[in-house]
Amino acid sequence: MTNRQWFTLHSWAGFAFAGLLFLVCFTGVLATLSYEIQYLSDDKYRALEIREGPVAWSELESNLAVAYPESHILGGNVHQQPYLAGEVRLMTPDGFQFVFFDPGSGTLLGEGGWGQLSRYLRDIHMYLSIGGVGKYIVTLTSILLLISLVSSFYVYRKWWRGFLTNPGQLTWKKRTDWSSWHKWMGLWAWWLIAVMAVTGLWYLAEQVMFDTNVAHYPSAPQISHTQTEKERSARSLTELVKAAQSARPDMDITGFYYPHRHNQVMSFVGQNDSVLVRDRANRVYLDPITAEVVSTQYASDLDVIARIADTADPLHFGNFASGNVSGLTVKIIYAVFGLMLTGLVLGGMRMHYLRTQKRDPNTAKWLGITGSFSIALSIAALIYTTMVFDEYGNTSTSLSPRLGDLKQEQQR
Repeated sequence: MTNRQWFTLHSWAGFAFAGLLFLVCFTGVLATLSYEIQYLSDDKYRALEIREGPVAWSELESNLAVAYPESHILGGNVHQQPYLAGEVRLMTPDGFQFVFFDPGSGTLLGEGGWGQLSRYLRDIHMYLSIGGVGKYIVTLTSILLLISLVSSFYVYRKWWRGFLTNPGQLTWKKRTDWSSWHKWMGLWAWWLIAVMAVTGLWYLAEQVMFDTNVAHYPSAPQISHTQTEKERSARSLTELVKAAQSARPDMDITGFYYPHRHNQVMSFVGQNDSVLVRDRANRVYLDPITAEVVSTQYASDLDVIARIADTADPLHFGNFASGNVSGLTVKIIYAVFGLMLTGLVLGGMRMHYLRTQKRDPNTAKWLGITGSFSIALSIAALIYTTMVFDEYGNTSTSLSPRLGDLKQEQQR
């Protein structure tokens, strides 16, 4: 391809759906820091202390039994970053409820509904809040990022000399100034663009596998019970955690999920010494009625496809450092370079406008059909997400025992 053709391809990839690309990039920055933003907004999102040792699941259950005796536990988790509060999900007589707690002590910190800022940002970033179709629309933008990245090295000759170049003053109406800043930010942010493009393509492939029923991840085992066992509730969280810790002493249990039916297992997830994996990569499956270990899953035993599935999220959101300082530092680095990526999209739109305004200043023609569509879709997604992100449609209970029954047993 000629330089001119590479430039045309680069311009098209960066501008054709620029409105949508901007929304995805900017909400990605905010989603990366979404829990930290919540941390600043309310004390209930803040851990009281840096925990040393296992999560205080037993103390949490005891505190919940006192505060929510008529409720059932659905599941719970703690975050990689120790300054963040944990979350437990309850089904109460009044409906679904989040309860936030200190992971080190199990102290209850506050409660909230399904609609949180973190959910708003992640829903709109991952799939525009419109399900599978939205997931395809968002992940297809990774192709635009990849085209932009590859073509940029052909458009910007001798690019390796530009890292320490001073882009100079930015003048609103001067296209050459925008071009200098566009090149400079693109050089420094190329690694993040590559990460977002590759992980975005994986999410696209993963969605295709989901929709075509292609097995690519180990499924949870099924179990069976006698009729007498089916009439029982699951064991207490304290008992089940103890059994899971005995089965996997190497694993720091960071989350659990009570099943809804008697043929489903209780799942515990967590971290060990594996690098760059989601918590779900390590699992212990228990029979919730008998507390017997059904099976275990180790991140090191996953095949290539499954390992990629569990590595994509930490890489995409920068959520892989667990230290108090390092965890926040990595997220801030991702956010800073993510803002550069967002600036590249805006800068590209501005340059395209300055390049075309003399020939035809009409805004509609500047945007074109694809540009107008992406702007309209982005606005519609923002409005729709605002309307529905706090709706929780699942009203089913879990097999977990009523918390008040646990309290009565403790008092006997």
